[in-house]
Amino acid sequence: TEIIVNTVDRIGKIVKGMKLFAGDRSADPPVPTSVSQIINDTLSLCQQRFKNLGVELKFRGTEDVEIEAFCRPTEISQIILNLLNNSFDAVENLPERWIEIAIADRATDVHIAVTDSGPGIPKELRERIMQPFFTTKELGKGTGMGLSISCGLAEAHGGKLFVDEAAKNTRFVLRLPKPPKEL
Repeated sequence: TEIIVNTVDRIGKIVKGMKLFAGDRSADPPVPTSVSQIINDTLSLCQQRFKNLGVELKFRGTEDVEIEAFCRPTEISQIILNLLNNSFDAVENLPERWIEIAIADRATDVHIAVTDSGPGIPKELRERIMQPFFTTKELGKGTGMGLSISCGLAEAHGGKLFVDEAAKNTRFVLRLPKPPKEL
């Protein structure tokens, strides 16, 4: 029972820390926001680390057209940062190490894809990967909460976070709504 109590206490501390990090911005209304700006701001947080450790980071933005999502930018940045960090962990020991972010403009929504040089998510893990406390990382490396929280944030925006099963490499796609026409 002591192990259970210690584990519950540790989980409580993790959740409390994540709430502080995330901040409760759920009361903030979504606003039309440049997707490229969110990505560039997020990349500035981790670009140097990736470069220092030999992971190529590519951003295929949309220089010709400004694409906006209807969102709370801080929360979207958290999702992207989580996806980038997961990708980094997945590729850091591979012979080929790269991560690419791409934006796709759809009729009613925007897709932000984070693809890495990993071989993809095995079919038997795809259903479990978004569950709280599920992790494929070694002990002490992750909490198993990142994708679960990211999924919840995406859904709170009327969007979705999912694994692109058709991709040759590992690809997560964040789908977000565009701003309403009447704004």
